Amino acid sequence: MKHNQSTLQPILEHGNTGPFVLIALAYCSVLALPFLIFLIAQALPGEEVEIDNETFVLLPMGLSEDTYEVIVRLALFSAVLCFGALGSAISLISRARNGEAVIPGITSRELVSVQTVGAVFALILSLMFMGELIAGSMFPNWDPFYRIVYSPPAFAKLLVWSFIAGFFERFVPHILDNISNQAEKTGMKSPEINQTPVARNTGNPEEPEH
Repeated sequence: MKHNQSTLQPILEHGNTGPFVLIALAYCSVLALPFLIFLIAQALPGEEVEIDNETFVLLPMGLSEDTYEVIVRLALFSAVLCFGALGSAISLISRARNGEAVIPGITSRELVSVQTVGAVFALILSLMFMGELIAGSMFPNWDPFYRIVYSPPAFAKLLVWSFIAGFFERFVPHILDNISNQAEKTGMKSPEINQTPVARNTGNPEEPEH
């Protein structure tokens, strides 16, 4: 019992947030590993390949298009999970500094648990974007969605919303409640929640929405 108490000491205390920040960043780094691998692959010499009529990507030498496509998809969700976990950690430390109630004497395990919840919320939100349950000029929409990593403006929107999903713990549950209520009102007549036609971005950021 004494051993457990010594290894699970509080990491978020007034005037000492160093251990909290280090553990939070370490966990975010683990989640971001596939995205970091993707960035390294982009820096390697390779062959420029056309993936559609307007988008060209650098295919690292020695990788097939199918393998590289898997790496891109893993990188996309890796970045989403990382920013969701980062948002939840920033939320905890900002609330603690503002004197708001947080988990008393939070330990490293509890921090990782909170960050995992934030990462899952960010993942759910990205799936909503992918399924076009949420659409508009403020939200990231791309077709196909995983190629959003090749559009800096749209990818930046995705990362910002992923951070928000982790930072505000009630944000994604509130959206899910609204979708559920809307589905009940429509009597589940259609599997699509969003009945408004939305223009899909296919690689041209200047394409107008209808």
